[in-house]
Amino acid sequence: MTPFPVRPMDAVMALYSEGNQELSEAIIASLSRAVFDGEHVGPAGLVQRSLARASYRILKWTTARRPEAKIRDRGHGACHNPLLELTGHPYARALLDASSRESESLVEGGDPMNGPYMMIAPEILKLATTWDRIFLNSVQGRDVQLRFIWETQATYEAGKRRLEKHGSVRMKAIAAGTGLSMIVAYDRLVREGYDPAQITVKITDREKTEIDKCHRILPKLSSTRSRTAGGERGFSAEIEDIFETEADADNSATYDVVTAVGILEYLPGFTCDTTERCHGLLQPREAATAEHVAATLGKMTTNAGALIVNTCRPHASTRILELFGKRFDYRRRENLSALLATANFRNPCLVGSANIYDIEVYEKGPS
Repeated sequence: MTPFPVRPMDAVMALYSEGNQELSEAIIASLSRAVFDGEHVGPAGLVQRSLARASYRILKWTTARRPEAKIRDRGHGACHNPLLELTGHPYARALLDASSRESESLVEGGDPMNGPYMMIAPEILKLATTWDRIFLNSVQGRDVQLRFIWETQATYEAGKRRLEKHGSVRMKAIAAGTGLSMIVAYDRLVREGYDPAQITVKITDREKTEIDKCHRILPKLSSTRSRTAGGERGFSAEIEDIFETEADADNSATYDVVTAVGILEYLPGFTCDTTERCHGLLQPREAATAEHVAATLGKMTTNAGALIVNTCRPHASTRILELFGKRFDYRRRENLSALLATANFRNPCLVGSANIYDIEVYEKGPS
């Protein structure tokens, strides 16, 4: 067995690759203990926020965009920054090198971008290097960790309430990358003695690579190994694109708990600010809007069901990501409420609030 603990990026590699079953189970168990039983640190404080503002200015001065010919002919990433390149850290490379031209504006769910989750586990945080802490435990990284903790706790609580009241629950994670939060919440419910036959879980993402990673995690856990299925029952993971105007997915299925975290900040409508407005950029015409996706979420959520979503506020840390071509549609709590009201979601309950993200749970009202 590979020794535990491990460093953050080694933990990510172990989780999302073939093999490493015992190590993967140990990592999930550590994450679960930290999420449900640990003492959570708060959002980044004044010193870290000041460093984020200073870092933004430095990176703005030192970041340049490569000519299209170099990107195409030499296989370089779109951006060049000598300071980030000197670190050699996977997160720095992920910022500089988008996986494709089409996905450059998105913060992709690649392995480095899952690194901040690993910092939640105390055994892994203990071995984090200086660069791990700078990149993965920054203002943005800390907010991502808290967002994961609150999403997982909210998913678990919503599922538990449904099981105790109705005896069964159907849960779905939308465009959730590898669905790690849903996996941890489900694993907790099963280990607490709830009947896995009464729990249906579906994880979806538009990227096949992310679904493949999910398929590699599920057989590693005793709670999901025998429940993995290809249909509506059990624990399934499949490709579905929530951004498409006319998705091919079966929209007749409804769920009691739906998580849609890290999605709406890429869709226009009901915003307090956008990357384009802030930097005077051209706003591209997009087929999918936030209102369209809200309507889709409304159709797949049962009446009185729970929708778990996040806000996204402007901050120096997200401005850093914008330097590397990422684009965001920012919403405060009032913007999110106005958006989701169009799809009959109501009674928002704040789970947690940090510098950039809030996690809220909405109740689906009757159409």
